[in-house]
Amino acid sequence: MAEHILDQIVAELRESATSLYPNRGELRNIRVVGHTPKSDHFIYDLVADFANGAERMALKIYRSGKGSPQAGRNQASAEYANLERVYEAFTEHSLPGVPRPLGNFGTLGAVVTEKIQGVPLQSMMMKAALLPGYDDNKSLREAAVKAGEWLRNFHKLTAGPTQVFDPRQLLAELENICLNCRGEGLDNEAIQMILTGAQNSLAKARKAIPSSAVLKDFTPLSIVVTENGVGVCDYGKMSNDGISFNDAATFLASVEALEKYPFCNRDITGRVQESFLQAYGAGVADQAILRVLKMRALLSMFAQGRGVKESAVRKKVMWATLMKRFIQQAASRSLAPAA
Repeated sequence: MAEHILDQIVAELRESATSLYPNRGELRNIRVVGHTPKSDHFIYDLVADFANGAERMALKIYRSGKGSPQAGRNQASAEYANLERVYEAFTEHSLPGVPRPLGNFGTLGAVVTEKIQGVPLQSMMMKAALLPGYDDNKSLREAAVKAGEWLRNFHKLTAGPTQVFDPRQLLAELENICLNCRGEGLDNEAIQMILTGAQNSLAKARKAIPSSAVLKDFTPLSIVVTENGVGVCDYGKMSNDGISFNDAATFLASVEALEKYPFCNRDITGRVQESFLQAYGAGVADQAILRVLKMRALLSMFAQGRGVKESAVRKKVMWATLMKRFIQQAASRSLAPAA
């Protein structure tokens, strides 16, 4: 099914390529040079060869799954609408980092864009951790700064009215997640430290917080570092209205979660988080809320578990032990009374 859709889209791109890239001259060929299967979609890398050079394209085809093909078409149409909105807003302000959509292929359950070429921020962090001398203490900081600036621009350009902030609701959500994590092995002492620290952080929280579109998947793996900055390619989970800080908290939690790997130390993750926060423009009051939202995101990761089969008991126990130790350390740093 996906191969049939791929052929159809490539045929349509052959018809429109010269108008999409008028300065490249005659189109000679469109090649498929990469294929990555995901849980709910396929990713294809395309190259359009012209008389005057080549252009890279990215094609996402949603899987139909057990549901009807209409579900994939709805997802693709929603992502296209999100992408078009963000691309127009960034282009209007001459800001880079959002791929240009190359047509509306929602009826085929697909999204086609220009390909942003670069390296995922997470890959840079892993290389810095594993290869001595790879990072000169500047490249990661610069990438984190660009990520913070990109997210700040995204939230500014899609901003909505401020929302009333209810710290009691957030504390209730945090307590509920903590109780779920108890089944994974998080002990009462750690839970009490998390809840007490969260109460202290939110004691003088702001009455209102900013709202905007929210990506819901702004992580080091989804951020592409280019020669001129960073880019974000996936808008499939984007919501048009939400609490802006949730994106920043997701990023911070995803960065800190990399510490569960022994080779990725606190120096690397701390450097990235600090630079990101400064560029994002989070003040003292904002950071207090972000600490709690980050802990909620980390606990949600812990509660979801490793996702292995129940028969793989040894792996499940190892995962729980590792994550329990990591969560306790993260809570001690972020939410302990001394902080």
